Amino acid sequence: MPKISDKQRQARRDQILAAAWRCFFRKGIHATSMEEIIREAELSAGAVYLYFESKDKLILAAISTYMATLRELLLPILTTPESSPPLEFIHEITSAMEKHTRRSEIDLNVVILMCWSEAQTNQQAKELISGFQVNYRAALRLVVRQWQKRGQLKSQGKPDDLAKALLSFFLGFIVQSALLGELDSKTISRGMKGLLMGVGA
Repeated sequence: MPKISDKQRQARRDQILAAAWRCFFRKGIHATSMEEIIREAELSAGAVYLYFESKDKLILAAISTYMATLRELLLPILTTPESSPPLEFIHEITSAMEKHTRRSEIDLNVVILMCWSEAQTNQQAKELISGFQVNYRAALRLVVRQWQKRGQLKSQGKPDDLAKALLSFFLGFIVQSALLGELDSKTISRGMKGLLMGVGA
């Protein structure tokens, strides 16, 4: 049997994960069987199990891939030496999140919400997801300090408190998009501008 390249191997893995996301989106994580994912991927059972030995492993891989791909989009925004002013920063972050989650066939916001639910009873999923969020919070803390230093943020509150509030806002963007829809980065930017400008000292 001819060997396949790393690129082909990754493409096959991505094919299986994409099939899993579509199935999860339609039926939910636990209502979806491995047999349905195999059919959706249009591969043999042996080919799928070669990459993912169980449904639990596939679920963790789906979460990890989602989070890692989103991180690649967010890191340039979060770690730039000169972060954008608050409103522009919020628009950049929500635009990147929107770009990652809105797809022609599925809304990944819905899938990741299911994965967060899975994390309440799956310790491995919880550790995986919380690890990413802790790192985001640390990065947001540094961004807040930049704003305060440049006078772009009037609040002199603790950067850690403000970072936690910001993270809650961004996570809420995912939740509201998944549950209610009709939400985009432009709407969020307009809403935040009106809210922040309307708050007194």
